[in-house]
Amino acid sequence: MSAHILVADDDAGTRRLLADLLESFGHEVLLAKDGYGAWQMAFQETPQLIVMDILMPEHYGSTVYKMLQNDSRTADIPIIFISALPTEQVRPLLPEDAKTRFIPKPLDLDRFQETVEELLSGGRRAV
Repeated sequence: MSAHILVADDDAGTRRLLADLLESFGHEVLLAKDGYGAWQMAFQETPQLIVMDILMPEHYGSTVYKMLQNDSRTADIPIIFISALPTEQVRPLLPEDAKTRFIPKPLDLDRFQETVEELLSGGRRAV
């Protein structure tokens, strides 16, 4: 199943790694380097999935999530949050939403692929 996936991370190396990985799975990838760019691109392109860093310039990933939830065009887009911060530090920033997941950096690539497939197939489970 090919999908349009938005990757938003302020680290160019992480963006490229995730884009290469997702393209190897057969997906088309859109890239944003900050939270504002992620928000704009999500509204313009309406991706089927967003992979987003928590801490980015021009809006945290959690802020972008809230902005997307306020519009019916983007409210149902599933999101995989990623971060190099310890899970205990990130947990308060994460929404409790069945269509979101958190994967810590460095990414477990098998878990990442499984999570992408789950969310694209409509998988809904509690965080």
